Amino acid sequence: MRVRVLRDRHLRGPRKVHGCTNVRGMSATALRWSAVPLGMLAFALRLAATLWWEPFTWRFNWFVSLLLWLAAMIVTVGVPFGIFALLSRGYRRPAEFALGKRGFTAPLSPIGAGSQAILLLFLAGGLVVTERVPNSDSMRLAEFNNGWFASLIIASVLAAGAVTIVLTRRQQLLLDAEGLTIRRWWRGRRLKWDELAPGGPLPPAKKSQGSLQLNRKQPPHSTHYVPAEMIGIAFVDIDPTYLAAAIRRYVENPQDRAAIGTAEELSRLAVAQ
Repeated sequence: MRVRVLRDRHLRGPRKVHGCTNVRGMSATALRWSAVPLGMLAFALRLAATLWWEPFTWRFNWFVSLLLWLAAMIVTVGVPFGIFALLSRGYRRPAEFALGKRGFTAPLSPIGAGSQAILLLFLAGGLVVTERVPNSDSMRLAEFNNGWFASLIIASVLAAGAVTIVLTRRQQLLLDAEGLTIRRWWRGRRLKWDELAPGGPLPPAKKSQGSLQLNRKQPPHSTHYVPAEMIGIAFVDIDPTYLAAAIRRYVENPQDRAAIGTAEELSRLAVAQ
């Protein structure tokens, strides 16, 4: 089993941590799986808001009803995501890339995976087909035209998607000899090393910073502004200071790019930090 040595500012000497367990907080695996019961809680709260809270709001005028419904949505979103945020507070991202077939990689972080899984199950609760009970101020699961079957299909598909996100360590970032690839839900963004401006990205100035900014060079004879690219820190399972230093290294030192993807270069990166 791989052993990593991490320094804790509260300790005088190095402390060994086995596997993926953090010095503080939950392990990456436990944090990912915590999203499953929290997602089920989000599903239940969202469905309960439709079946029981929505009929309660009918007693009031439209403005009060709207405020009550918004309050319910804040609670149904805030409770599971709030608990997940508390569980995530002690999580430390690894300060090391993984070796991939094409280069260095970093997977989707457990924080990003867990948030997406909870969101999918919350949406599943809102997509369950319901109907108003005739001659009554109450709601129920839809009984018309096999509405329950449609609800089952919708919930099953989204639940399967949530579990898939939790189970798979989807590659989120790839560094190779030619450049880097940032993967997102809807598309990937490919950037060549020579497109990036030297001197960046800067390491995050504070823990709450949400992204690393990759500034691109201005093309010759062009007066158009070239927008920067962003790497969402919360969605990449790698220490942002380590990541920023690695990108700066390859932007400013072209001679080192050919070694990307080798164990020797991974060791040199660790020494250079």
